[in-house]
Amino acid sequence: MFKEVRQAILPLALRNLKRRGDLERAGLLIESLAKHWRDSKPFELLIVAPAVDTHLLRTNLPRFPNIEVSVRPESDFFSRLSAFYMITGWYRQQIVKLEIPVKLGWRGYLTLDSDVCCVGDFDSRTFVDEGRGLSRWEPKMIHEWWRTVTDIVGTTYDSRGHGLSVTPNLLHGDLAAQALAYMRRSWHGSSTTSLVSQKVRHPWKVPWTEYSLYTSVAELNGNLFDYHVEWNTCYGSDVHLFSEQSCVWGADDFERMVALPNGTDPGGTFIIVQSHARIPLERVREYALSFAG
Repeated sequence: MFKEVRQAILPLALRNLKRRGDLERAGLLIESLAKHWRDSKPFELLIVAPAVDTHLLRTNLPRFPNIEVSVRPESDFFSRLSAFYMITGWYRQQIVKLEIPVKLGWRGYLTLDSDVCCVGDFDSRTFVDEGRGLSRWEPKMIHEWWRTVTDIVGTTYDSRGHGLSVTPNLLHGDLAAQALAYMRRSWHGSSTTSLVSQKVRHPWKVPWTEYSLYTSVAELNGNLFDYHVEWNTCYGSDVHLFSEQSCVWGADDFERMVALPNGTDPGGTFIIVQSHARIPLERVREYALSFAG
């Protein structure tokens, strides 16, 4: 099951013409990880990007001795003929978060995005409780994809249920592999082709997400809680991977948050500072690095 967590995957595509915003946010994520990683061995961060972006990322991201950053192109993992290239954006990132850790043989790993910041100290055992992961959960009723994924997996939707929430989160390679194997068997194609085809068939819906598929297949096979601590226990735990209370979703929200004194307990290890809020990165940096850990 979970023994330790010292690896993370970050899908990253530099979107605008100058491409500085996404690059700088990724740099802040790395800096924040370096501040709060408390382990004798380096934390391993794998960044997967379109080939056109890899040189810029490799030459401009900050380096720290306790964070081992690798930048690899998507083409290292998906052939040029792969259905992976038929989709863009959010769905491509989701496939990266499931497929690549499995191909690399990862066990427990974190999923990250460029607008995530680390604000609390952690080590390789922080999110492991007697062999199971302390992940981030959400009520299934809050997102429609929990209902639509049941059509793919063949389970029954329960609005009272809870599933693994969105990025950042903690997954295990065994259950990611299990979800991908289910797609291969049930939809008669490679896992990537099957996932893409489900999206193509339902252009106006969200037929699956990486977390809803991962959760639902594990529920079907009855091994979700062999790997993950139950949602109700996680909600009441002293250890929280994510803090909703310290996230920043807009400029007004940010002005309220920065008024808090430095060193305030953020309530969790990771937060989101929404990139669409268009807050100057230096101000975001000051806020994210103000937490003492």
